[in-house]
Amino acid sequence: MTHQIDMRMLKGFVCIYRRNFEIFLLICTMGIACVLLTHHVRSAIKDVGYDRQLNMAQAAAPQQTSTPDPRQIRNGYLKSMLNCYDHPLQMEQMQYGHYWLLKNLIRGRLSANMGCAESITYTTNGDYTFMDNLAEVVTRWMGPVSIALFAPGHDFNATMDSIQYARNCLPHSFLIREYVTFHIYFPNDHMPPQRVPLNEEEALEWPYDCQLEEAPYEHVDRSSMYKTQKNLTYPINVGRNIARKAANTYFIFPCDIELYPSRGVIEQFLNMAYENITLVSPSYDGSKLRVYVLPVFELQAKAKIPNNKKELVPMLRNKQAIAFHYRVCKNCHVVPDQDKWINATYSDDLVVFTVAKRQKKYVYWEPFYISDNREPLFDERVTWEGQSNKRIQNYAMCLLDYEYHVLHPAFLVHSPGIKKFDPKSERQKYVRPMNKFIEKKIKPEYAVLYGTNKGCRV
Repeated sequence: MTHQIDMRMLKGFVCIYRRNFEIFLLICTMGIACVLLTHHVRSAIKDVGYDRQLNMAQAAAPQQTSTPDPRQIRNGYLKSMLNCYDHPLQMEQMQYGHYWLLKNLIRGRLSANMGCAESITYTTNGDYTFMDNLAEVVTRWMGPVSIALFAPGHDFNATMDSIQYARNCLPHSFLIREYVTFHIYFPNDHMPPQRVPLNEEEALEWPYDCQLEEAPYEHVDRSSMYKTQKNLTYPINVGRNIARKAANTYFIFPCDIELYPSRGVIEQFLNMAYENITLVSPSYDGSKLRVYVLPVFELQAKAKIPNNKKELVPMLRNKQAIAFHYRVCKNCHVVPDQDKWINATYSDDLVVFTVAKRQKKYVYWEPFYISDNREPLFDERVTWEGQSNKRIQNYAMCLLDYEYHVLHPAFLVHSPGIKKFDPKSERQKYVRPMNKFIEKKIKPEYAVLYGTNKGCRV
């Protein structure tokens, strides 16, 4: 009897255990199903949201789903054919010969990451008193500008004041912030009076006052400048080379800051290169070294700055404009076939008008040109005061047999005012010693470096 009761109880426990186990399995199964269902629902919602965002982005940028940007196609093609590489501008504090250099101290926001074939860098130099030209250059160039500023002693403070004023207080300051990259250099024995900015962030914190009656670089008493007080010469070619070496585009335009380009040069040149790559492609066998010249003109003091050749030609006819340095060095800047260039039919497209070399009639030619930055650097022993600072570099290019491809219809004009020769200029005391140094020292060195050519002159 007892045994039968035990068996019944055991069967009851088994039944209860089995039923509870089945219920447990059912609950677990339902829980898993709920988790999976929740995951799928969330994924579906996320996918719908992503699709909605994608559709909104495509609607906001229809060009990405339609015809590709012609400029992107052009830039990609030129980058491939020119075999150039993109590299961002980085701030560096470094020694440069006898100078300390703050390279890329303040970078143009667009220029900092400009593609190598995307634009052309206008490279230039000066001290802070030349910065009144900067806005005009940038608004006409509309591309990267690399400027090296000489700032010994307390001129450093005035230079920083001027940079900040130009970047923040002018009608076109936003273009200066976008495109202009500033480098500052000073001799190691003429240091600034206080610690210089350690990086770009510190430089941008330099105080400025937009309520000043005039910009810090306007109407400067040069006798108060540190450079003048210490009787320092201006190392113009040091600045030229610093600005050139800092450029991150394949093509550069080494220019003087007082020279203003006609509008649209960058797009005109890159389109010309895209349509005929053989005009600009590098020559790896060493032949056909070439640069691309823009004719340059001077304007009367109150003349309006021409935007294009259509506006320039009437000014040449009525003598409001003349060839650059016509009354100082007539043969230094007149381009070959200049009369034909002036009379040539205007076109929006840039073309090579004529090809010449720096010989015979043009033996003293000092053209301004677009290049691939492979031509000889400017000799840094030649100063602005001693003159010939640009001519000696063109002498080296003559020895290397460079071709000068004159472009049409692009050009340059100097800031208004016709320059005349001044025999009483302070510079004259530097000219004779510099000419002697070039003849006795530099020319023999260039003969070793580049060879000789009786047709070339300094």
